[in-house]
Amino acid sequence: MAGTTIWVLGDQLDPAGPAFDGHRRGEARILMVESDHAIRRLPFNRERRVLVIGAMRRFAEHLRADGWDVDHRTAATLAAGVLAHAQEHEPDRVVVAHPTSRSGLALIRRLARALPVPVEVRDPVGFITRPGELGEMLGTRQPRMATFYREMRLRLGLMVEADGSPVGGQWSFDQENRKPPPKSHDLGAPPLWLPAADDPLDVTLRAEFAGLPETGAGGERVMAATSAEAEAALDRFVTARLEGFGPHQDAMMNDDWAMSHAFLSGPLNLGLISPRRVADRAAEALDDGMPIASVEGFVRQVIGWREYVWGWYWRRPWRTANELGAEAPVPAALLGAPTRMRCVQVAMNGVEARGYTHHIQRLMVLGTLMLQRGTEPWRAMQWFRSAHVDASTWVMAPNVLGMALFADGGQMMSKPYAASGAYIKRMSNHCRSCPYNPAKATGENACPFTTLYWSFLDRHRERLARNPRMSLSLRNLDRRDDIAEIRLEAEVVGARLDTGDI
Repeated sequence: MAGTTIWVLGDQLDPAGPAFDGHRRGEARILMVESDHAIRRLPFNRERRVLVIGAMRRFAEHLRADGWDVDHRTAATLAAGVLAHAQEHEPDRVVVAHPTSRSGLALIRRLARALPVPVEVRDPVGFITRPGELGEMLGTRQPRMATFYREMRLRLGLMVEADGSPVGGQWSFDQENRKPPPKSHDLGAPPLWLPAADDPLDVTLRAEFAGLPETGAGGERVMAATSAEAEAALDRFVTARLEGFGPHQDAMMNDDWAMSHAFLSGPLNLGLISPRRVADRAAEALDDGMPIASVEGFVRQVIGWREYVWGWYWRRPWRTANELGAEAPVPAALLGAPTRMRCVQVAMNGVEARGYTHHIQRLMVLGTLMLQRGTEPWRAMQWFRSAHVDASTWVMAPNVLGMALFADGGQMMSKPYAASGAYIKRMSNHCRSCPYNPAKATGENACPFTTLYWSFLDRHRERLARNPRMSLSLRNLDRRDDIAEIRLEAEVVGARLDTGDI
């Protein structure tokens, strides 16, 4: 027997993670498996493969350099790799951190039955809360992110006074962080941290994965693939970019794909840096005079929204959620067809080049388009997962089905994120160079978003009438005298979205 095997999954790349607790070099062996099935079975963005597999290989080398015995192997499947390792090395037990997906948890349970040694599952890597803890924290209260976020701040003692009140006098400064973009060509933010464009391993991996089912052309990694890189990216963001992040975090620009965003979701989701470390580092910037609205807005994303989504992933099954009865395919423009919709094309340029769009593009452009078109929710989730470098299932399922598509009927979010072209015009500069008119729902050059917005409200009027947050929108719908024309226009827009002629 050869002591304990610490099985490290590909999104658990933290040498201080729970699976390592109580183990020392020379007394435990590290197992990492690159599954050919996992890498090849689904169409991923090429840069996601470069990021994830590159991070795994770098982590294995880091552990070896730090004195650990590492069995980093390739296998047909994860299960085959673990079974082969157990047969070869005969550990007395296997320790693994809780996986981030239901399928991963099911795999571990199957292996626990198949292996001749015990399998110990410890707390997850990369999260402050445990699966199931969302319900424990909120009890019988209706789960809402604002309530959860306040509880997280209090629990962590983060940006709170001694008496438990929030620093700055309020829990959220969201109203101060919704400014539209400036009239300038770009936001003018200091450059973000980026890895070397000719990183040898990145170049090797792009060649290795050429020909696999994929989205995007690739060629530009924009997220950290080691803990050291993640620290560098965090430091650059906090010292140079955080101040500008807050005011314009919901804005979109034609020629500024990075704006002031942090680009830490990838390393956070891989376990390369902890959410507590990221939130603490941002909060510390208050002592250096950083505006509280910017700090709070960012901290809310890290310990509020991210942990809330994680909790919701485990709270309910998502695959069959489809409360609105949506059945349409993913719009052709998201599958490679050209489009004249400027906002969609700018977002798809980001997917093509680097597997990245920021959160407002995902929610209010790509997600809203699929919500109002009626795209079948699980198809939409699969598309988002295939398109983005940071697209773990645990985050995409609740974000896409619960938030963007309202497929759970309002369990996770209190209202659907439906919006006309007027929202995109207000929060971006896309409409200035778009042939569609966001003010028009019918007729020549009518904006597809505007047409679909009113059609969505009309189509789901009965359900939405039970939601008090939708009352103003429905009153505005009732004032329109062109609903018949909008219904006809929406049929045309839907057909054109399906064929790519839009």
